[in-house]
Amino acid sequence: MRGISFARVLLGGAAAGLIIILGEFVLNGVVLAEQWAALRELHNVQEPSAAQYAGGAILTLLYGIVLIWIYAAIRPRFGPGPKAAIVAGLTFWLIAYVMFLLSVWANGFVSLSVAAISIAWGLVEAPVAALVGAWIYREEGVT
Repeated sequence: MRGISFARVLLGGAAAGLIIILGEFVLNGVVLAEQWAALRELHNVQEPSAAQYAGGAILTLLYGIVLIWIYAAIRPRFGPGPKAAIVAGLTFWLIAYVMFLLSVWANGFVSLSVAAISIAWGLVEAPVAALVGAWIYREEGVT
């Protein structure tokens, strides 16, 4: 069994992260824009600054790297390819979307509709990002 190619994790993870960034921009900046504005007003929170958006983008790139690391880690069990990528995407979705959003909803920071729409969106977004990142990830030449 070969080791994980961390250079490929970074490359595939960056691609997965970019997919997630694009998806989250559409979700939060277009689909849920009005709901987020209402929640910011309700909680007396200002619109995020450019630095906060940049920080969120960096964090999301790191999410992509973690997603592809999960893929690389489970490849020996599920085999390389789409099956392992989808399992990695669904695992990531459960942790990063379902558990996180339900805890944020349970603590009253978002409405149930925002949480539910975001969770449903992530059910597509995370596996697609995993498929793209897994397509880039390879272990050839790793010892």
